[in-house]
Amino acid sequence: MLAKLVKFVLLTRFSKPLLGLVTFFLAYDVVIRTVTTGNSPEFSGGFSYYAVGASIFFIAVSLLFGGLFVLKSDRDYLLTLPLKRRELSLSLFTAQFVGSGITILFLFGFYLAGAGTLQTTIVLGVDLAILAAVVTALGVVSNILSTRVRAGLSVVLGTWCLSSILGNPFTPVSPFTGDLLYGSITLFGFAAVTVPVALRELAYLELGSMRSILRATSSEYKKTMSFAGKRPVQAIYSYHLSFLELVGRVNLAGSTSYRAARVRTSTVLIISSALGAIYLFLTGLSPFADLLSRPVVIVLPILMGIITLVLMSQGTFSNERGWLAFTAMDPAVYLRHLLLSRAVSTLAITGPFAVANIVLAFRGVPAAVNSSIVLLVTVSSASILATYLVARLGAVQQVKEEGMMPGQFDLKQLLAIIPTYIVIILIVVSEISLTASIIIAGVLGILSLLMMLIKGVWRGIAYRLTERGFV
Repeated sequence: MLAKLVKFVLLTRFSKPLLGLVTFFLAYDVVIRTVTTGNSPEFSGGFSYYAVGASIFFIAVSLLFGGLFVLKSDRDYLLTLPLKRRELSLSLFTAQFVGSGITILFLFGFYLAGAGTLQTTIVLGVDLAILAAVVTALGVVSNILSTRVRAGLSVVLGTWCLSSILGNPFTPVSPFTGDLLYGSITLFGFAAVTVPVALRELAYLELGSMRSILRATSSEYKKTMSFAGKRPVQAIYSYHLSFLELVGRVNLAGSTSYRAARVRTSTVLIISSALGAIYLFLTGLSPFADLLSRPVVIVLPILMGIITLVLMSQGTFSNERGWLAFTAMDPAVYLRHLLLSRAVSTLAITGPFAVANIVLAFRGVPAAVNSSIVLLVTVSSASILATYLVARLGAVQQVKEEGMMPGQFDLKQLLAIIPTYIVIILIVVSEISLTASIIIAGVLGILSLLMMLIKGVWRGIAYRLTERGFV
C-alpha cells in the first residue's frame, strides 16, 4: 500500500517526463563524480567554503519561506481518506524531498569536491542525502512557526554551520570541511530530531500546518479600493498602476510554495529612486566612479531585466480570476490593457535607473546610453513577449491559495526560464554595441506592438489559461 500511495502522491505533483529528467541528471552527476574521484589519501578542503555557504543558504531559505508540496484538492480528498498516518507522512515527505530538497543534491560536485578517495566520496554522498532530508524537514516544520521564530532559528543554525570554518567539528556541515567522523555523527543526530518531527507534522497535516496556512492566507485583508464611476478599462489601469503584484514560486531546498504580495507602486518608486540616486553617485560622482562605472552600468540592466521578466511572466496572470476577467469584457481587450498597465507599472522599478543612466551618458559614460535604451525599451518589450510565451506554453499556474501547490509540475514550466536567458543574451549584445542596442530595441518594440494589436492572439491566451485550470 505504501508503494502505491507514494506513486500516487508523486504522479499527482510531478509529470513522468519531469521525474525522468530529474533522475537522469542525478544519475549523471553521480557517475561523473565517481569517475573523477582522485586518489589522494587525505581530504582536500578547497571547496569547503562552497559547501558551508550553500548549506547556510538552503537552511535559511527552507526556514524563512517554508511551504508544502500539498495540493488544494488534498484537503478535500487525500487527507480525508482512512490511510495509515505513517504511510501518509512518508509519501508526502517523499514528494517534498523530490520536489525541493533534492535541489541540494544537484550541487553534488561542490559538496564532494574535497573527497580524495572513493570511500570518502561514498560517505560524503550519504551525508549529503541526509543533509537534503534535514533541510526538507526544516521546510515542513517551519509552517507551524511564527516569522520571528523562523528568523531566529535561521540565524542560530546559520551561525552553527559557519563555525565549522573556524574548526568546530560538531556541526551538520563539518563532514564537508574534513571532520568526517564527528561531523557525520552530528549530522545524523540532527536528522534524527528534525526528520521525525516533520514526519509527525505531515501525518497530522490537517490539524497543524494546513490550519496555519489557511489562517495566514484568510486573514490578511488590508485597505480596499473603490472603482465606482470608472469604466472597465479605467479600472484596470487604476488598479495596476497603484499596485505591483509580486508572485513567484519558492521551490528550493525544502521550501516550496507560491507567494504573492501587493506593494504600492508609489512605495516601489520611492525605493527605486533612492537606489537610483545611490547608483548615480557611485558610478558618476564618487571618487571611485571611474572604477565602478563600466562594470556596474553593464551588470545593472541584466539584473533589472531578470527582475522585470519574472515579475511580468509569473505575476501578470497568476492571480487572475478567469470567471470574472474573461466574462466582464472581451478577453482580448482585457489582457491587452492588463499587460500594458503592468508594463507601465514596472517602470517604477527600472525608470529611475534609466534616468540615472541618461545623466551618466551626458557625463561621458558611453555604456550608459546603451543601458538607457535597454531599460526603457528592450526590457519592457521583452517582458510583454515573455509573458505571452510563458502563458502560451502553459507554464504559468493560477495561485488559488498561498503556501500550496497550484497544480502539477511538468517540463513546460522549466521552459519558462528560456525567455529570461534569451533576453540576457540580447542585453549583453546591446551593451557591447550601440547599433545592436538600437536594432534589438526596435525589433522587440515592433514585435510587441504588433502582438498587442492582434486580438486573436489574446483570445487564444484566454482559452489557454482556461484549459490550464484558471477559474
